[in-house]
Amino acid sequence: MKLDHKVSYIWKYTNEKFTIEYSFAPDLDSGDTLNTCDVTIVDDSGTDQTSSMISSVSVDSPKVYFDIDAGTADTSYTIKIVGVTTNLSTITYYLACEVFGSITLNSYIGDNDANSYVTLDEASKYIRNRYKHTDLWDTLTDEGKKRLLIEAAKNIDSYNYIGDRYYDSQALEFPRDDHEVVTGNPATPITATSFYNDSLYSTSYGEYPNDYWKYGTCHITTGTPVNDIVSIQSSNATNGKIVTEQFSATPTINTEFIIFAPIDADIKAAQCEEALFLLQNADMEDIIGYRDIGSEYLKIGDVSVSFGGGNQNKLVVSPKAKKLMSRWMRKRLRYGRA
Repeated sequence: MKLDHKVSYIWKYTNEKFTIEYSFAPDLDSGDTLNTCDVTIVDDSGTDQTSSMISSVSVDSPKVYFDIDAGTADTSYTIKIVGVTTNLSTITYYLACEVFGSITLNSYIGDNDANSYVTLDEASKYIRNRYKHTDLWDTLTDEGKKRLLIEAAKNIDSYNYIGDRYYDSQALEFPRDDHEVVTGNPATPITATSFYNDSLYSTSYGEYPNDYWKYGTCHITTGTPVNDIVSIQSSNATNGKIVTEQFSATPTINTEFIIFAPIDADIKAAQCEEALFLLQNADMEDIIGYRDIGSEYLKIGDVSVSFGGGNQNKLVVSPKAKKLMSRWMRKRLRYGRA
């Protein structure tokens, strides 16, 4: 990461380590060079954390290089960079550094804590398989990708959709009340990661192929282990067996479940397309600025954004994402996304 005297803020995730390249050039007198440099860091209580967070300080005038690592989530730090020149001038810079912790990507269908329609693995596979290049996506850490996907889910959820949510309490707009579900009780043999049910397969050719329920979600509504929510890892077309994430306790034949079929592929694709759109147009404030001054149309490369002539509070959403979601959309955008 290259920085100079104009930069006063950086941020990182707890598990990131990277090198800072900081330039003193703008403040060096003509003919003077950077000779030595000391880099320290304190947390928001003033406690020195240099030994655990700063390493490998080196000088190659007019720049200083140092590694920053670790840190405590949700903590702000102050980095002090003190350089001494060959003319014995002392130049001091301060950087604010904010550290963020890991975030959970929750793609459980119908969960009141869900924040994504896709897993990180699904999103990466979609982007790589569809576009054959991953340079931009792969510049992000996993934490960055997760945050981008969460923001993308919020954006596509900003529209009014036909029908109602399946659960009033669910966090995301999908599943809707017409989503495919199966209810029933587990049949033996039952383990903490699998069970059988006759409604999960069919003798009709091709109706429920292998892994039809994969990426779906199983909710335990009554009995052991009540309130567990797990994702489905695989399903068998010939006997109705599903393999799931591990339950907190082994279900019984008296357990009642509701299984949600996977979210429609177009919804997942829309989230991925919106994430790419946000990434490719990272300076979204400038785009929104065009809208706010009354522009109705903006073209960026091969991406065209139409703001329309009406409501000035519309979100700028990927045209590809909007097209993928169109069959569920009402004509009116919902206002006031938090």
